[in-house]
Amino acid sequence: MRILYVEDEEAIRGFVRINLRRGGMDVTEAEDGESALVLAQNANPPFDVALLDVMLPKMSGFEVCEQLRQQFPRMGIIMLTAKSQEEDKIRGLELGADDYVQKPFSPGELVARLHALKRRMMPLGDDAGAAAASGGESGATAGASAAAVRDAAAVDVPPQIVGPAPSAQQPAAAMESAARSSAAGELRSGAFRLSSAERRLWKSGVEIVLTPTEWTLVKLLMEREGEGLSRDDILNSVWGRHYVGDLKIVDVNIRRLRQKLENNPSEPQHIETLWGFGYRWKRGEEQ
Repeated sequence: MRILYVEDEEAIRGFVRINLRRGGMDVTEAEDGESALVLAQNANPPFDVALLDVMLPKMSGFEVCEQLRQQFPRMGIIMLTAKSQEEDKIRGLELGADDYVQKPFSPGELVARLHALKRRMMPLGDDAGAAAASGGESGATAGASAAAVRDAAAVDVPPQIVGPAPSAQQPAAAMESAARSSAAGELRSGAFRLSSAERRLWKSGVEIVLTPTEWTLVKLLMEREGEGLSRDDILNSVWGRHYVGDLKIVDVNIRRLRQKLENNPSEPQHIETLWGFGYRWKRGEEQ
């Protein structure tokens, strides 16, 4: 995994770098936002994930996040925020970050979050062993990372909808799911078509570019079309059962999805809010 790590404090940067490399990651460092953007633009191959501290000289981590998201929509982005600053977390997510890690954090937690995000970025069936590349880790780092990788493998790669139509003995829900699948790993709902193999989504034939987390979220909703999902269910399925964070991360990502998918995000026709509970992807005929 190729990481762009942006942190202005040398001592912290060195500590994190050592632990990420111990976890088998290729780390490139920058001490300010401007340098980070230049590195990202010149990287070949591109970075998989940007790890951004919020407080940076010259330009803030928020500005870097926003520009990276515009230039590299499929890059993973994790913000490093102070534990007491709730508004920093929300702002980073709204600007396009996939996740945030609160300071102070353990190396194990950070490595686990990176592996979980990488799993969301991988095509189904692509290099199944990549997430286990951190075999050289030791102690708490290895334990936390392995837990997150196992969890990510369980929740981020649900069975694809493939093969012949279900028999009459199979549940109605399974028959409906198969009917919506026109090809292996492909889902259709109203004007939407989702390809798991390509990790792409189209609306009325026009591709909608999504971040890794947005893609995983819309895939979950479409797979469970017509079914109400609690915010806890969504959090566990997208970010993992071991995720330590706020449920607001679900709401912010739903808002981001609506901005991209809905004709009028304030009156959503596809992603329905179930007040006091969670969200539901409406069936194609309801949209």
